[in-house]
Amino acid sequence: MWRRLLMVPLCFCCSPTTPKYEDILKNVGNTAGYNVASDFFTKAMNLSVDPCEDFFEFTCGKWIANHPIPNHKSSYSQIENVQDRVLDKMREIFESKEMSGSKSMNALKVMYRKCMDKDELNRIGARHLLKSIKGYGVWPMLDGDDKWRLEDFDLTSLLIHIYEVRGVNVFIVNVVYHDDRNVSRWLIKPVWVNTAEDNIAFYSLA
Repeated sequence: MWRRLLMVPLCFCCSPTTPKYEDILKNVGNTAGYNVASDFFTKAMNLSVDPCEDFFEFTCGKWIANHPIPNHKSSYSQIENVQDRVLDKMREIFESKEMSGSKSMNALKVMYRKCMDKDELNRIGARHLLKSIKGYGVWPMLDGDDKWRLEDFDLTSLLIHIYEVRGVNVFIVNVVYHDDRNVSRWLIKPVWVNTAEDNIAFYSLA
């Protein structure tokens, strides 16, 4: 008897307070996001083509016609289209002479102007590049074969220096991710970096 009485308030407490999935679906067609997506897909489709004859042209024909591949690219997609718009907006912000209230944004603008100063870059030339290359050790192409010695070469130190200075992962990269068995903790997993040839057989000694 007492068990049944205790279950009554539990039923009321456990009743769903969020809208049902079916109710959400009924209102999807009235949302702004749905209208934007619907307009995008409608403009991308070529409804004059029979989908049974050419489904690709039916679904993407107008988008391809209205978005030709730029001369400096080998392919083009909606993702790249969005990326280009974002980059254009970033360039507009960085090139603006208006001072920002953010100290970080103003520092970014100064850095951007220095990177885009072609006259100054041409004046400096390859000086900084050559200095950076020499920081990795002796290079026969730059210093001559007589200055490079095998006993002075340390591959481990070189790889560490490349990672510290350039942030380039060589051979192995450490990835931090959630533990699938316990999402309250994180794991560090070493992953083999993709190289020009991923087949391990090409790196094995014959």
